[in-house]
Amino acid sequence: MGYFSDQEMARRLANLRRAMDEQSVEAVLVTSVHNTLYYSNFWMVPWGREQGLVIPRDGEPALIAPRIEYDRPAKMVGDGSGFSDIRIYADNASAIDGWVGSARQVLCDRGVTSGRIGIEEDNVSITLHKALCAALPDFEFAEIGYAMMREQMLKSDEEITLIRDGAEICDLGAQAFVDSVRNGVTEVQLARASVTAMEEEICRRFPGHECDGTFCWAQSGPENTKVAHGPNTDRQIHSGDLLSLNVFPMILGYYHLLERSLVFGSISAEVQKYFEIQVEVHHAGIAALKPGVRLGDIDDAIINPIYEQHGLLENRTFGTGHSFGIMGYWYGRDELGEIRPYNDYVLQPNMVMSMEPMISVDGIGGFKHADMFLITENGNEPLTRFRNDMIVIS
Repeated sequence: MGYFSDQEMARRLANLRRAMDEQSVEAVLVTSVHNTLYYSNFWMVPWGREQGLVIPRDGEPALIAPRIEYDRPAKMVGDGSGFSDIRIYADNASAIDGWVGSARQVLCDRGVTSGRIGIEEDNVSITLHKALCAALPDFEFAEIGYAMMREQMLKSDEEITLIRDGAEICDLGAQAFVDSVRNGVTEVQLARASVTAMEEEICRRFPGHECDGTFCWAQSGPENTKVAHGPNTDRQIHSGDLLSLNVFPMILGYYHLLERSLVFGSISAEVQKYFEIQVEVHHAGIAALKPGVRLGDIDDAIINPIYEQHGLLENRTFGTGHSFGIMGYWYGRDELGEIRPYNDYVLQPNMVMSMEPMISVDGIGGFKHADMFLITENGNEPLTRFRNDMIVIS
């Protein structure tokens, strides 16, 4: 059932093992949802349970999952993923004890009895860390999550193909949203129309695979649009409203986005003023996405000076953009890929980035366009292509 080729899955494991060699790590314990999916094709909603991988530097890796998942792990990893060893634990012990006990047994079976073990420090809870220390007293634990992150930020050809599909589905979801705008329709109804269009297209393009997690936030009016990621309400849309369109198709764990500010009906002079500034900032940020650029410099040298010129620097509400890959609103996020002033990381070809600066103005609303871009050898390629100028719809 795995979507990616055997060669792609082998490439991922080989890259991780190269990082293990560099850090003299004998095995890696993968405990996050996103990294479990990246290396094995398996993911699950935790519901208070643990899942993950044991990947030795030499020898066969193993997948560990709870009994509630039944045969999903075997179905999802496929024959060529390299994860034929699947360990299942039951609910007759705590999830942490069940997972740690299974991991210890895998290490013993592989003859790994001491040395350095790589863990994702940003994901391992204090409770899980204590359990690992108690169960594996002869090992030293070393952080390896950022090494995995660096590898995953550079997308393979197969990943880029999937992400292109996701970006095109963003455009379809945005159009379904716009086509559904009318007087009296609610935010919930707008979101539902967009999600239906996206999920139907995901099923058409990825038949036989699980379709889950796609969502849309439809915000309206001066209050609801101020928050970038506010859940949908029963507020009715009326002519003259400022709208915020946010579509997020999820495909095999990969996250995609397209976000737009819109005006329904006539646009006031005040809304137009802020809208024009936001479009200016968005396009200036897009032009900055090119290899060799320090991520922090995009804010320091380009985005913030424009806002400051208009007296709107204090109206910013969050970071300018981020990298893409396996991510959801409750798992995954590449800290190294954040477009924020503190970040010294440098853009490289085959990274996929968003550009999405936002301002919120009391009594007026929030303004934000967001698009996805592939960093190329000489600049960037827009992946989402829905119009990103000042949008007024009737």
